[in-house]
Amino acid sequence: MLQVAIRHALDKLSNDEGQDLVIDDAWIEEAGEQFKDTLRRQFRREKEDFRLRMSNIGRPLCQLQMAKSGAVPTRKPYNHIVRMIHGDIFECVMDVILKVAKVNITGAKNKVKLEVAGETIKGEDDIHIDDKVWDIKSSSPWAYDNKWSLGYEGLKKEDSFGYVGQLVGYAKAQGKEPGGWIVGNKSTGEIMVVEMNTTDHEIDTVMLKIQDTVKKVSTNTTLERQFEPEMDMWRGQPTGLRRLNPKTCGFCDFVHKCWPNAEYAPHPSSTAKNPPNYWFLRE
Repeated sequence: MLQVAIRHALDKLSNDEGQDLVIDDAWIEEAGEQFKDTLRRQFRREKEDFRLRMSNIGRPLCQLQMAKSGAVPTRKPYNHIVRMIHGDIFECVMDVILKVAKVNITGAKNKVKLEVAGETIKGEDDIHIDDKVWDIKSSSPWAYDNKWSLGYEGLKKEDSFGYVGQLVGYAKAQGKEPGGWIVGNKSTGEIMVVEMNTTDHEIDTVMLKIQDTVKKVSTNTTLERQFEPEMDMWRGQPTGLRRLNPKTCGFCDFVHKCWPNAEYAPHPSSTAKNPPNYWFLRE
């Protein structure tokens, strides 16, 4: 089992018992070069025109329509680039860990193309294990405990970043099966493996949704909001306020463009020292 192999290797390394593990210097050198490429790419990033790519075809339709329209995104916090680099670093390190764990790596970093609704969608995958396509993801502690820990069923219910569509796209482009996700907790260093246990029918359903998204985005159809405000509840009682879903609209770069009256503010009913924040709709 993949998770067992990874944790077994890490347990040995954490307890200075890795003398019998094979750790090739070439793997470390390769990871170092990958990290250099990460810094170059992140620090020298230039603004690019919107395009559909493998990493975004699973995202909500309305987000992609907003991006395609040229809407100005909400300004990102100053630490955004650090979070992005952290994710890239985890991928570099995980590549070495998988090799040390003697995982059956059958491919990696494949540049792929997928023809969808008349568009060529391009991307680069992470890694192939036992001839299945896997993604490597770093996660916040909250998402690790409340989303990834629920497995594939939990992920697809709250897939704000389109991870399912992304992985299916990579797999379909190469005629392979999707394996799942190798997820690392940014805070604790814990690692879990989330397998994409699904059926061919469900994969076909994901592809149909991707095709619909690509067609509507590429033909500039009218904005179709995928999410509506919900009634605010506090301790099981309605407050009379309306708010946006924090796991969907809350992570969208265009929340202000789509909902001009939205305000990110502490919950007015909370008496906590650090009350939770939500996107409230002000009339």
